[in-house]
Amino acid sequence: MINKVQQFIAENNLCKKEDRILLAISGGADSICLFFILKELGYYFEIAHCNFQLRAKESDDDEKFVRLLAEKYSVKIHVKNFQTEKYSRKNKISIQMAARHLRYTWFDELLSNNKNQLDYVATAHHQDDSIETFFINLIRGSGINGLVGIREKFNLIIRPLLNISRDEIEVYLREKDQVFRSDSSNNDLKYLRNKIRLHLVPLLKEMNPKIKEVISDEISILTSVSKIFQEQVQSKREELIRRKDGVYQINILDLLKLNHLEVYLFEILKPFNFKEVKQIIRAFNSQSGKIFFSGTHQLIIDRERILISDVEKEGLVIEISETDLNISDPLNFNFSVSENTKIINDSKIAKLDFDKLSFPLTLRKWCDGDRFKPFGMGNFKKLSDFFIDEKYSIFDKKKQWILCSGDDIVWIVGKRIDDRYKIDTKTKKVYIAKLLN
Repeated sequence: MINKVQQFIAENNLCKKEDRILLAISGGADSICLFFILKELGYYFEIAHCNFQLRAKESDDDEKFVRLLAEKYSVKIHVKNFQTEKYSRKNKISIQMAARHLRYTWFDELLSNNKNQLDYVATAHHQDDSIETFFINLIRGSGINGLVGIREKFNLIIRPLLNISRDEIEVYLREKDQVFRSDSSNNDLKYLRNKIRLHLVPLLKEMNPKIKEVISDEISILTSVSKIFQEQVQSKREELIRRKDGVYQINILDLLKLNHLEVYLFEILKPFNFKEVKQIIRAFNSQSGKIFFSGTHQLIIDRERILISDVEKEGLVIEISETDLNISDPLNFNFSVSENTKIINDSKIAKLDFDKLSFPLTLRKWCDGDRFKPFGMGNFKKLSDFFIDEKYSIFDKKKQWILCSGDDIVWIVGKRIDDRYKIDTKTKKVYIAKLLN
């Protein structure tokens, strides 16, 4: 088994013999196995233990066990206690996701600390973990990338046991007469992974005793297929997606020319966290303006285009005092006061009659019912009608900011000032708002 792991490390270029490794250790069979293998292979490593405080005394006993192991074999140890449940509630994520985020954030901190001089984090994920991940992703739906199991190396995380089964690990520890800790939550069927390990895999083994080997071989094949496929997807992504003013644009007609449209679109939209690909495709032929939301982005079918942008905070209002010289968020502005009444033909600069303004000014998004007097016109115009005249897309409307004095619109930012606030022969002082790139 030692040689098998060493060969796997070499074949996959996981690390070099002189590298310094941080071993993530829980006290369970898997990480204890990796502890002794790294020791036998002569690697320098330190260990990191997370106490997530989820199993009361059991969690504390795990920590004591790992501390004693480090002391017995003179291995440097790092331990951190986390308020996992509190973090989970605060961020509205599952306990498992909270633990994962806390764990890897801490590992990053340990690696980035120059005092430690550590090169990689080693985790004890093994062949069975990869198979279970394969089924989890298959059940939840993840595309071809989710069917490649767990990667043997990802950034600075290495997994030397990925070609080792759980059975091999247990045999190795028995032969060494080495004890380890058992996590009672591994038998809790509320977790999908446990259901797969305790029920699905044994059922499949009844049908095919070598099912683990079969799935591992399939994962290996799919990994190679995925690499080829992703090269093709990336090429299409670069060909189809254009970005303008922070909005991603995809021409629908170009998409419709693709064979296997649903597969391509699933992968193209994955970075934006959209999964309802069939519904999006059906919307191509429906009324323009159909909107989809992911946790991070919004997607709009706008005539012949798909438009994708970040989800913006609703109701954001920025106050601008008389003494403010600049702001950088949500837009980048410079503000100044001048006696120069010369009109400048620049859509990014608004020159307004200072004495007509009421401070603080406010910067906000437009609302239904907004109206103003466009420069050069004597009558009010609904902002919605102005947008139609200017041929605004749905996203153009959503991202349009307006500068207001009290309840009055003084500038459709980057487009048109209000005629009531223009410079005239009576203007003595000019307020200048300049939109920067």
